[in-house]
Amino acid sequence: MKKKDQNYIKKENKGLVLELIRTLGPVSRAKIARVTNMSPTTVSRIVSSLIELNFVEETDQMTSGVGRKANLLAVKASSILSIGIELDEKLTRVGFIDFLGNIVCLEEYHRDSGGSPALVIAQLKKYIQELIEKHHIQTDKIKGVCVGLPGLINADNGHVDLSVQMQWRQVEFAKQLKDVLGYDVIIDNELKLKAYAEGIFGKGKKSKKMAMIGFGSGVGSSLIVDGDIYRGHSNYAGEIGHTVVDSNGILCSCGNFGCLQTYIAEPFLLEEASKKGNVRSLQDLIATAKSNENWAINIIERAITYAAITINNVVCVNNPDMVVLTGSLIEQSNYMRERIFNKCTVQIWEPLKDSFTLETSSLGSQGVILGAGMKIQKEFIKQLNFEEVLLK
Repeated sequence: MKKKDQNYIKKENKGLVLELIRTLGPVSRAKIARVTNMSPTTVSRIVSSLIELNFVEETDQMTSGVGRKANLLAVKASSILSIGIELDEKLTRVGFIDFLGNIVCLEEYHRDSGGSPALVIAQLKKYIQELIEKHHIQTDKIKGVCVGLPGLINADNGHVDLSVQMQWRQVEFAKQLKDVLGYDVIIDNELKLKAYAEGIFGKGKKSKKMAMIGFGSGVGSSLIVDGDIYRGHSNYAGEIGHTVVDSNGILCSCGNFGCLQTYIAEPFLLEEASKKGNVRSLQDLIATAKSNENWAINIIERAITYAAITINNVVCVNNPDMVVLTGSLIEQSNYMRERIFNKCTVQIWEPLKDSFTLETSSLGSQGVILGAGMKIQKEFIKQLNFEEVLLK
């Protein structure tokens, strides 16, 4: 630290302190100083600034132990709001999340397949405005928007590089949405955001290395390491659904043949089943299998086998301490879920069987919204970092 006219210029990590209060709160100033290795004076100055900004408050709870008692600190849940959005082939979800991760409001809307980015953005603007008016949202508390959608999403520049479900390619979506809404906008892959939320609120809270696998309209995976998303070089890590298992297999929507998801994902199962009988939904297919139709049994058993193979491959490659399953095949069908779990008992490589726990997501349809809301809040907190403060 350089001395200049009895004043010192120090960079204070305001964002770090705010994140610690949110994570550990109610928490004392002394504990923050110990965790961050900052001086008590520096911590007190940052806390005073955060209280002045109305992000933090002193609670009625007091420190314990010997010495002078002090009020514990906590964030004010209502001080910050974020907007989480989930876009998928046939639905849109929009929710407002407070600073403690509570869902203030959440609505789901049906959407037709396709639709230009401009049309989707216009719809999102309408939905957000309706929620603001319906729930009397204070717009000055909204700190940003995060959108989760399927496909190859570049989280760094906000581009949708490719989304087969949305029928988009090379769309500068984050900037276009920001220009219309006026809020900061980030975008990310939906499964990565759901895994991120699972690590904060769900089964993965105590996991150091959690893998999430989604079996639904597609097949994908995401890895959370020490609480953050593992992205790979281009944010494409986890696209296991497009690993080829049979080069002479079924034509995938990506243009390749024999992709893993063509043997597991719900649309492919239903397309194959519709050629055999009157099947329009996963429930129809399961009911047909239960009535001992061999072709339906074969389709389901093959999907279950490949799902278990997928889990085994993720475990072998990533060596996680937990695998969390999600998606329509898991969350909407006990029949499929139980059989996939049972298949894993024989499909997982023996040396790794006891190295991880296999779970189902506890967040359901709220997972992407929660992950999106918390992710944009984290970006907002980063903006508070490294503020230069003149100290005497």
